[in-house]
Amino acid sequence: MNFNPFRKRQSDPARMPPRVTLIQLSLASVPVLLSAITTEVNSYKTLAVITQICAAVSVVLLISVTREAIRARVVGKCCLVAGVFVFYWIDAVALTLQPTAFAIPDGFPINATLFNQDLIRQALIYVSLFQLMVLIGYSIRPRFDKPLTFLASRIDSLSFDRSILGLMLILCAVLPLVTYYSFDFDKIIAALVASRSPTEFDGPEPGLAQHLAMFGMYGAALFFVYALKTSTWRRLWWLFLGAIAAVPFVSAGTRHIWLYISLPSFLIVLRGFKGRSNNYGIIGLAAAAVVVLLVAQFQFAYRSVGWGEVGKAPAADLSHLNSNGQFTALLFAEHLVPNEHAYFAEPSEFYFLIHWVPRQLWPEKPIMESWTYYNDSYVQGAAFNVTPSVIGQFHMSWGLPGVLFIGAWLGFLAMLADRQLMLLDSNRQRAMFVVVGMFYAFIISSFRFYSPIYFSYFLFGLVAMFLLTRRRRLQSSFALMPERLPA
Repeated sequence: MNFNPFRKRQSDPARMPPRVTLIQLSLASVPVLLSAITTEVNSYKTLAVITQICAAVSVVLLISVTREAIRARVVGKCCLVAGVFVFYWIDAVALTLQPTAFAIPDGFPINATLFNQDLIRQALIYVSLFQLMVLIGYSIRPRFDKPLTFLASRIDSLSFDRSILGLMLILCAVLPLVTYYSFDFDKIIAALVASRSPTEFDGPEPGLAQHLAMFGMYGAALFFVYALKTSTWRRLWWLFLGAIAAVPFVSAGTRHIWLYISLPSFLIVLRGFKGRSNNYGIIGLAAAAVVVLLVAQFQFAYRSVGWGEVGKAPAADLSHLNSNGQFTALLFAEHLVPNEHAYFAEPSEFYFLIHWVPRQLWPEKPIMESWTYYNDSYVQGAAFNVTPSVIGQFHMSWGLPGVLFIGAWLGFLAMLADRQLMLLDSNRQRAMFVVVGMFYAFIISSFRFYSPIYFSYFLFGLVAMFLLTRRRRLQSSFALMPERLPA
């Protein structure tokens, strides 16, 4: 007889994330049908109207999954739909609202005034199918109990040595910066408030300093979670430690890193602020979302001019909602492949494996060819990097089959994250909560580019979690059970 209630709950259908409803699938199918109609459309104005209708339907879908996320307190499906809307539909609608719909922005590396209609049609079909596929991928429910059970068995440890390790995460966050500037306080402050610019410290090839900083990123997220789960004066202490660890990342202006730091706290608020859910849930959740979005918007507004200019940025920069441009990036990827270059047929997973080999040991370690070609074609020698969006990335390698695959794969990963989250006790497994939050952040960041760098942030957090937790003992198995969540 199995006396372990924790494992018994694994097969309970009530412990599974909400399935994709027929209404949600129907809403996701509407843009697919509308985008298919564009093959018979030859008017930019009509293309603009269809784009706006597709975006409006996606808003309705987003409202549906958001309400479900608040009720079920898992965010995988919401992250997927919100990711498609924020990264693609907002930019697509912005292109339609220009004085001339689908006009090519100034400085864009295409010698024309309007985007080719064939590119627009293909992009609309890609984004619509991708949105449908993330929901189909989320609907895949294989038996995957053992790995999830193993991770869910880790509980927080308050032992002295692990407490010291936790505090060392602050050093991991700040030590790379202070050592790079030789402990010169003035230079450190100047670097923190300066505009975003490429330096040796931010180099593309990760070294020891960058790897230590990834542990610090986990520490910042963990300390903020501790603050939310503490009801005494110690909350200020944890907020202070979290702020110290987060400052180097926030000041750099890289918004996806802020997502890795902030999303675990958002999950804690969703699960229940200090254990309370109904009375404080909606207000707390809205406040958490506003804080996350405000910090990200300030990063966007000030990263090019420096934090010393706070208060001087134009209102237009602070209120600018379309700050991703991934639909436009997709159009350029379609422009390049296959018109100017054949499909690359390049498996991304290979680069996830070789990412960990130091270039000192493998000087000729390859870089993703499709990204290199896209970046070089876009920047044309300028000192910045761009990405083709995950849809553009897989279009450049595999065409339509690649777009369908990556949509289903990201949806499947979101489902696994939801299943893991539902097994956790937010009071005794805060370190694991942070790991799951960082995995959600990896999924969302992958809408921009499916990159081993984004995955490494999560992986280093996973390693830190194992260092700070212990496996539950047999006699405590009855005490550690997933929190009951409303159906």
